[in-house]
Amino acid sequence: MASDHVFPIAVVTALLAGDPDGSAVGVVLAGRLVALVAFAVFGGVWADRLPRKSVMAVSQCVLLLIVAAVALWPSPAPAVLGTAVFLAGGTEAFFRPAFQACLASVLPTGLHRTGVGLTSASWRIGAVTGSVVGALTVTVLGPRAALWFAVAGFAASALLLRRVHEPPAAHELRLPVSVEIREGVAEVSRRPWMAVVISVTALHQTFIVAPAQVLLPVTTASPYRSPLDGMYGLTLAALSLGGLIGAVAAMRLSPRRPGLVAMAGLLPYGLVPLALMEPIVPGWVFACYLLAGIGLEISAIEWIIGMLRTVRSDRQARVASLEWMAALSMSPFGLALAVPLSESLGPDLFLTVSAATALLPLLALLVPGLPLFDGERGSGGGRRGPGGEPAPGGGPDPDGEAGVRSGSGGSSGGSGSESGPAGPGSGNRTSRNRRDASPAS
Repeated sequence: MASDHVFPIAVVTALLAGDPDGSAVGVVLAGRLVALVAFAVFGGVWADRLPRKSVMAVSQCVLLLIVAAVALWPSPAPAVLGTAVFLAGGTEAFFRPAFQACLASVLPTGLHRTGVGLTSASWRIGAVTGSVVGALTVTVLGPRAALWFAVAGFAASALLLRRVHEPPAAHELRLPVSVEIREGVAEVSRRPWMAVVISVTALHQTFIVAPAQVLLPVTTASPYRSPLDGMYGLTLAALSLGGLIGAVAAMRLSPRRPGLVAMAGLLPYGLVPLALMEPIVPGWVFACYLLAGIGLEISAIEWIIGMLRTVRSDRQARVASLEWMAALSMSPFGLALAVPLSESLGPDLFLTVSAATALLPLLALLVPGLPLFDGERGSGGGRRGPGGEPAPGGGPDPDGEAGVRSGSGGSSGGSGSESGPAGPGSGNRTSRNRRDASPAS
């Protein structure tokens, strides 16, 4: 997990060493998002088809080889770094949906919220550690040493996955890939609130998060007249520390209106563009990134809980990958255009518009069902009972398969039986009968 943050710090530092104005940073970082968008749907499909442990292990091994190749490359040019970042994003598109869906199958339903919170917290600890290690390593030893640190971390991750004991899945004939993709799209389309959350997240990523990723190193380079590497890494560490705090807080939450909490969690990121305005005040920058990390993590966890509570367990990886694809689809443009737009409009105006975009989640709360993260089109509100089936008077189950829906409302990690981990034939990977697995209209 730490290596996921050491690697981009090393890449950004290497780019700025040969291009101090930062014009290549946005384009290279956009490559990761382009790969995520391009491969996300396929990653979700295969995470629902194959043993998720195997999908994760292979993706980590491929990522190890990619970073090792960059570390061995003599004086890697921006094209080489961009290709490596793109390929790394492709491996992530397979790893992330497999990881999210695997968690639900290895934990009893009663531990799902704790499991999601703990894995998120451990990820954030790794992010803080990786950011600090990356900042110190590139400052003292240079980017190449940081790349080797990342290689070691990815190797350790692949070895640790050998200790994961995933329940065996029912091996049944799968439908064509195109049909299974449409199944995932149908899960989103029948829930307007889910589509709106994905759209708001896409705008949030494009107009706030992406420009901040580029302008943070570019803006802080000149005022400090000191190594950018340390400031950049420590600011990312503050964001990750905020995410750690948010993950711990989310474990203790049980909100009646999870959608309201999730949308409110996106608001603090609007402070980040304001913090990047001149004159730069280091303490203000750190504080804003800390608050943004807290809110972003709470929002993400509540979204995961809401999605996994309402989506069939054997389609969760596909829906997760669709969310990443849609949410990140416009981010490459935000990364690539951040510096040109800032120069043409002026930094203050550009950052002000970026900060104002943070208010969009408040408008999303007007969509029926979104404050509760519940409801389906044509289901009379779609309120669900303990097993995921429609509550009395809540309308018909769109798939006619209430028995294979995810666990009780209030679980956060996904699916499985209500009394323990999902086992063979429990719907944790494929439905009991593929006759009713055709795409919903």
